[in-house]
Amino acid sequence: MVDSAINWLFVDLNSYFASIEQELCPELRGQPIAIVPIRIEAQTGCCIAVSYQAKAYGVKTGFSVADAKLLCPHIILVEARPRLYVEYHHRIAAAIERCIPIQQVMSCDEFACQLLGRERTLLRATAIAYEIKRELRAVGITLRCSVGLAPNRLLAKIAGDMQKPDGLMIFERRYLPQALYSLELADIPGIGERMEQRILAEGITTMRQLCALTRERMHTIWGGVLGDRLWLWLRGEDFLEPPARPLQTLSRQHILPPDCRTPDKARAVALKLLHSTARKMRRNDLWAGGLSLQVGFYDHVAFSCNVRIELCDDPYTLQEHLIAVWPRVPAYTPSDLSVALTHLDLAPSPDLFGIDPFNEPNAKQRVVTALDTINARYGLNTVYLGSIHQVRKEAPTRIPFGPPPPLEEFDDTADKLRTPRGPRGIRASDLPRVQPKTSTSGGSI
Repeated sequence: MVDSAINWLFVDLNSYFASIEQELCPELRGQPIAIVPIRIEAQTGCCIAVSYQAKAYGVKTGFSVADAKLLCPHIILVEARPRLYVEYHHRIAAAIERCIPIQQVMSCDEFACQLLGRERTLLRATAIAYEIKRELRAVGITLRCSVGLAPNRLLAKIAGDMQKPDGLMIFERRYLPQALYSLELADIPGIGERMEQRILAEGITTMRQLCALTRERMHTIWGGVLGDRLWLWLRGEDFLEPPARPLQTLSRQHILPPDCRTPDKARAVALKLLHSTARKMRRNDLWAGGLSLQVGFYDHVAFSCNVRIELCDDPYTLQEHLIAVWPRVPAYTPSDLSVALTHLDLAPSPDLFGIDPFNEPNAKQRVVTALDTINARYGLNTVYLGSIHQVRKEAPTRIPFGPPPPLEEFDDTADKLRTPRGPRGIRASDLPRVQPKTSTSGGSI
């Protein structure tokens, strides 16, 4: 039972952003498409996602539009609609949870599920994977996912990336680590370019060599317990990482469009980034003890400044600090901005013995609470501070690499979920049985 136990199921949606666009626009189905951040600047932008039809031409996520068009001249560029992708994310999460609880949302298109009891048998785990695939097709007929089954979450993620699109890959502990020998070093999450160079410098060029290392040697190469953890994970041991450290910094960055590359408009955009970051900070019940500003220029060295402030969470006080710093920014043509709130700490508890019950609440706090309440109910930027009026449509919320932000963080209402064209209203039970590609490290099942 120990050798065959499958503890984790990992769902990886295939070409997620592109698949959503193809779901909502039938004319895009079967076509090579690339999702770009801003359509008007697409010729100089990059592809943040591509369809499998585009991948067939060699186009990959991260390619510049120019390179993508060299490989696929007829590729269709589609401007990203982040709110739509997050709305579908919640639909998909609900579909998965009809089959099994989600233990952790890894990103907008990745979900980790822990298997318990009889679910850990190979037969039942495989059945759950097929159920998820069928439920996903009920959400959208163009949506596909790859599923990884393995003794731990890291291996389940690796397995989910090995059979695309619409695959199912299984790692059984009795076949580890030999089942990993066909992988490249960079296929292991956490081995980026710099880490790979460090490993290569040790004379290790293959997964077989990496898996043959002793735990002590891996500890040395990784410079700490990360090496120990990886050594155990590659052998199928199942344990979670320690809890993440509390947030110390929250930040937002934005590349300025041509019409915002003046000092005044750049300052207004910086204020919007500040208010957006402060809103996220308040949502996490945190206060800021520092403010950081960085301004990039086209032909000059970037400006950066860090200031310590008294702990606060209201945007008025934070705005005053940023406005006080801004005159120090050189009057060159700005290209990009970064605003960060630093030295974060939990909201201070009220002093029960220091409160004057006859004093009214702080006026700024009342206004901030009112702003947050109105915007939460009627949509972001229904009410906003006048200082960002001229740039209120700039720096819209984007989808990060980790879990997606809540829907109320999106201020672009143009891409709200509309009624899609095409067949709708189908149930998972009405769909034909899905038979995706299936592989297991121990042979066919």
